[in-house]
Amino acid sequence: MASNTNLFNRRQALGYGAAALTVSIGSAVRAQQAQEITVFGHRVHQTAATTGAGGDATVAYREASKGKLNWVTLGDVNAIHERLLREASLSTGSIDVAYMLNGRASARNLSLFESLDAFLKDAPIEDLADFAPGLVSPFRAKTGLMGIPVRHSTNALVYNEELFKERGVDPNFKSFEDVMAAAKKLTFRRTDGTQVIGLSFAPQFASHFLTLSRSLGADYMTAERNIVAAEEPMIKFLEGLADLYKTGAVPRNFATINNEEVAVQLQQGRCAMSLNSLARLPVLNDPAKSKYPGKIKPMSPPVSAVPRKGVYNAPVEFWALMIPKNSKNKQQAWEFIRSLSSKASTLQMAKNGNGPTRVSAYKNWTTQPFATAEAVALTLARPHLPAFDEQSRAHDIFVEETVSAITGMKDSRQAMTDATRRVRPLVFSG
Repeated sequence: MASNTNLFNRRQALGYGAAALTVSIGSAVRAQQAQEITVFGHRVHQTAATTGAGGDATVAYREASKGKLNWVTLGDVNAIHERLLREASLSTGSIDVAYMLNGRASARNLSLFESLDAFLKDAPIEDLADFAPGLVSPFRAKTGLMGIPVRHSTNALVYNEELFKERGVDPNFKSFEDVMAAAKKLTFRRTDGTQVIGLSFAPQFASHFLTLSRSLGADYMTAERNIVAAEEPMIKFLEGLADLYKTGAVPRNFATINNEEVAVQLQQGRCAMSLNSLARLPVLNDPAKSKYPGKIKPMSPPVSAVPRKGVYNAPVEFWALMIPKNSKNKQQAWEFIRSLSSKASTLQMAKNGNGPTRVSAYKNWTTQPFATAEAVALTLARPHLPAFDEQSRAHDIFVEETVSAITGMKDSRQAMTDATRRVRPLVFSG
């Protein structure tokens, strides 16, 4: 589509956002002198909001409110939440708006933040129903909605179209079993001597395993915190991956390979399939880095041929914007959240590299070739693990035991029995 017909070009986006905010901004804020609010999060949050092809998405808020923004950012997720929760526990804090990862949204942590229901009633957010439902429900508490989703990372099965053609493999898989069989067929040595691995992915993330396991209805935990890792679907899944490892269809260094190494494998044609965030597809297809630009494509893993309950849910992690109870500028903080979460701002940030949390953003993102696939995945996505105080420790235990099963250090059933035993005491701590 030509740039002059793009529904939300930069000038229109800023204009719509500013106009909407000017009309609806609360009288209390208008009456105040220009104030500075402090926004706390990861460095990438500030970059996604202010820098890139979509332009500065905070202009609408700043022009309408005449307020200023003080960004305070860190580069480590654990450090961010440690500081945020420490600050939010004080009688008086310095943070007005905060980004929180869904895995940290335990009942104990959410109690430190302001319910947004009253703000939503007085000055509603534009089309709240447009946000993917799986990104909203984890931030609902007994006291109301506590956060507005602003950035997500949803996983998919990605594949090299050229390697599939070379081996005569049809990517239109009918079942999960077809994926496993293809991984073996796609493990081969090319005529130029390049060794190709059928399936390669970084094992440090539970979401990577669950991207495939949910095709069989296999999971680590339910949303209600029931541990289901030792049930038959997960055992069957792990036995299948262990078989791929034995036959060389999964890298020999699987236990230690990381995301960047996998990205290079994909870009150089040394692996045929991988599990990766949909947000990384532009990088994987970057002509400056990839030998196969435009040929690394996503798919939602097909479900098993064996009957299973429910629909496929892609694992998702996401950040939400929240207001600490001890914020001194709650009304302005809310207006900032309203502005940044508008449809126009969401699309601006998407063009800056942010994972948009509104489903409608993908319909208007005409320059993104994988927008349709990501919109479908996001609609049914749900978190890899529910939030509780010891979630990060539980995550690491699940990953550790899973890797031990795949690499043959433990029997799959024993590994998941051990994982269940180790995680159970952590689950109901918060």
